[in-house]
Amino acid sequence: MDDDRRTQLEAEITEFMGRYNAAFVSGTRDDLEALVHLPVIYVSETEAQVREKYPFDPEKMRSATGFHHPETETTIVHLEENRAHLTIEGTRHREDGSVIESIDSFYILHKRDDAWKVSVFSGVRGARA
Repeated sequence: MDDDRRTQLEAEITEFMGRYNAAFVSGTRDDLEALVHLPVIYVSETEAQVREKYPFDPEKMRSATGFHHPETETTIVHLEENRAHLTIEGTRHREDGSVIESIDSFYILHKRDDAWKVSVFSGVRGARA
């Protein structure tokens, strides 16, 4: 892959992750499901799960925690034309900027029908102090 193509694919991933984060900030479970390949693989604390629905509801999360916005740093570990492996260091914040929690995650994205979507993900809460 040449540098120009890599730059283009990286921009696509960045745009996708912006939409994914926006779905957490103001979207619904349906908005998130539009950004994943169903079934999606979720790796929990104890097992890998094949889920027919997105396993988390952002509306419930916002209500329960006061979540307002994330701060994330995404690193593309591996990139091909139709597959990407990402690590994401994220912190969830309330509207006043106070920290709710940190979550470090691993995502696998696949590009099908010209659209990137999440195929596999796993996160570790409290990975950073």
